[in-house]
Amino acid sequence: METSPNDKNSESVIPEDSGKAQSDSPQGLPEDHQDVLETAMAEYLDKIDSGNTPDPAAYLEAYPQHADELSTFFRNHHWLGATSTPDTPSLLGAKIGPYQIEREIARGGMGIVYQAHQESLGRRVALKLISGGVLAGKEERSRFRLEAEAAARLDHPGIISIYDIGSWRGYEYFSMAFIDGPTLQRHVDARDLSYIEIANLSQCIADAVHYAHRAGVVHRDLKPDNILINTEGYPLVADFGLAKTHRGGTILTQTGQVLGTPNYMSPEQANGGSDSDASSDIYSLGAILYAMLTGQPPHEGASAAQILRSLAEEEPLPPRQIRKDIPPDLENICLRAMRTEPCARYDTAEDMALDLERFLSGEPTQAGSSSLLDRVAREFRRDQHQTYFKNWDRALENIGFIVFVAHLLMFGMQFSFEEPSNWLAYWPARALMMLAIFIVIYRAREGAMLPSSMAERPVWSIWIAYLVTLAVLNLIPLISEGRQENVFQTAAALSGFAFIAMSGHIWGGAAFLGLGFLSVAVACAFFQTISPLMLGSMWLISMLTLARHYRITAEN
Repeated sequence: METSPNDKNSESVIPEDSGKAQSDSPQGLPEDHQDVLETAMAEYLDKIDSGNTPDPAAYLEAYPQHADELSTFFRNHHWLGATSTPDTPSLLGAKIGPYQIEREIARGGMGIVYQAHQESLGRRVALKLISGGVLAGKEERSRFRLEAEAAARLDHPGIISIYDIGSWRGYEYFSMAFIDGPTLQRHVDARDLSYIEIANLSQCIADAVHYAHRAGVVHRDLKPDNILINTEGYPLVADFGLAKTHRGGTILTQTGQVLGTPNYMSPEQANGGSDSDASSDIYSLGAILYAMLTGQPPHEGASAAQILRSLAEEEPLPPRQIRKDIPPDLENICLRAMRTEPCARYDTAEDMALDLERFLSGEPTQAGSSSLLDRVAREFRRDQHQTYFKNWDRALENIGFIVFVAHLLMFGMQFSFEEPSNWLAYWPARALMMLAIFIVIYRAREGAMLPSSMAERPVWSIWIAYLVTLAVLNLIPLISEGRQENVFQTAAALSGFAFIAMSGHIWGGAAFLGLGFLSVAVACAFFQTISPLMLGSMWLISMLTLARHYRITAEN
């Protein structure tokens, strides 16, 4: 709740321009007092108990040597609901440096934007202060300053200019150009835009985002409310509050921390990955285009959790199923930008802008169609759990070589016995192979054998089922006195099934490997003598292919 300067029943938490402490300020304890921190906290609580609203900024100014501890104390005390101190008090009428606050424009997760007057230059500016003020945490402050520094490096007509970055009484702030116009969301809501106008707006936004990407800045929170429309109807990108520098800069977010706006974020952001990059912004550009075309975001839900679940598990409904008059090429551009797999999206925001330009010029676009063939191709390219398996390249290579050597040994051993079906030609090599594979997996997973994530469980269940079934098939010839070499064609067919099943959970390209195993199964039926060698070679090829895929994923 805002505190109005005209409210006589509330004490102002904003000191006068002189910066001197008022009646609710700390008493100025001696610096050599051993309990100065505890005493300052007790004094603050006493003032709360007496009905006052002490200003945390005054305490931070009086005791700078205890600023970190006091900030934590104030923040925790507020979050526990023990104080009525607002997150960020009303600054209406206050003077912050050269800026006179005139009115509040908007509040967001990262900060509050005010309209202010810069007296020295006689101009209106938009002044953004960090949400929470002095109660903001260290990471919040770092991210807020990152926004300012990232945006300040950008000089583009489609990006709002940053004028000044500073700090005032514990409040981080920056000033920027004042745009006297609505957000893109309000602009679209207020007008019945033609598809040509929508494509023009999207192209301009994509151009601005591409410029930011070239400068090494990823926005990570693109949405209609973060785009302003000036008096000429031109869109300007604002609010780099979640921006990160992707050219050697510091990344403030950690894996598992979901940042962004659920309706417009990419699937990799929804999964909490720390590796969201320019392709995440391209997805958001597609989501913004989707909302302008259909009048609704691509993913909706009653809560943020429902939206995130929809984003992770479902593809958005094609725009033309909502509005049949949407041009097919514009739909294709939108869907291409919003592919679940980052590698299937436009390579750059510029590529998307160029495709929009082709649409506006009446030329064929590069987005491709949404035909059945195209969807099948995308399924083969899909890699939905790359974060969990990208470091498995070396382990997969080792498993491939183990399986190949074991089958090479079986191929050689079958000629050492008068009866090729003698179980000694096959079972010792198989036992050593399984032991070596388990050792590799045990070491790769640092002593853990059971799955520890939702991504691993389906893969584990497929391979456990495969191994158990294969063991039974290997036992049948022993029991029935059948031929051991007949097992290889069945094992190849089972391997094909396992790889095709696995392609539905991890990398779609594994289906091609599965087809390779099925081909080997047929070949083994014709060439039984060399069937161990063919199966072992196919396993080596498959493991090396998977390893290469995940090595490239890790490098990118």
